[in-house]
This record gives sequence, structure tokens and C-alpha cells, in this order.
Amino acid sequence: MWTCPRCGARLVTKNLWHSCGHFTLEALFARSDPSVLNLARRFIETLSTLGDVQILPQKTRLVCVARVRFAGLTPRKDHFVASFALHRWLRSPRVTRKEDYGPNWRIHSVRIRSADDLDDELKGWLQESHDLVGLQEDARKAARR
Repeated sequence: MWTCPRCGARLVTKNLWHSCGHFTLEALFARSDPSVLNLARRFIETLSTLGDVQILPQKTRLVCVARVRFAGLTPRKDHFVASFALHRWLRSPRVTRKEDYGPNWRIHSVRIRSADDLDDELKGWLQESHDLVGLQEDARKAARR
């Protein structure tokens, strides 16, 4: 792991491209209703229970990094879109968008409009994303064999 000396972002290798800068959660949600910022803070609290997670507000989004980036959010006026990577596809009406980023990267997006959306089901998906994608558990176990 390498930490950028300018912004503090943790990266897998030295000088890996990233959105280098100092941004705040408040600036990220400046165009959103105040309630959305409060929801984002609760989402971040949930992320902090998953393990060692670095939360990085950027200019247009927030990213979450364990060993690698595994989740994030994008603010909207009256909600935010939480996204996370899994090795599998989810089948849930809550998932509003799915993207395929290669053999083991299935990106899922979920709209967060209220505190009810920050439930145990979402936390379970985030924990799986953190453990398998963020920490690269499968890859590290295979390398030890």
C-alpha cells in the first residue's frame, strides 16, 4: 500500500492515478437538500463498521477504499446513489443499475432516499463488497495456496 503525500489517499501502488485533492462532504452535497447530507453521514457511519475503510470525498462523488476502492456514492438533489462492487450479480428490485467491469467486478447502484434504505440488507451487501472486493480476499487466499 502507498499513501499519497498530497491528499492522503491509500493506493495499491505508488503514483497510481486518483482524484488528488482535498474535498469535503459538505461541498459535495452543497446542491442537495440538507436531509441528504444527513443520510450520507449515516451511510458513512455504516461503512465505518465494515472494517478499515478510508472515506474520500471528491469533487463529484465519495469513494470508499479498503485495500482497493469497493463502494461510493453520488449525490443528487433529493437522494444519493450508493454504489458497490460484488463478484456476483444481485437480483433485487432495489438495484437501479448494474454494470459489468470485468470478470469479478459487478457494480450495483441503489437509491438512498430515507433512513429506511440504510437497512441490514444494504449493510450485508456493503460488507460483502468490503471483504471480497475491497480487501481482495479471494485473490489473497488464492495467492497463499
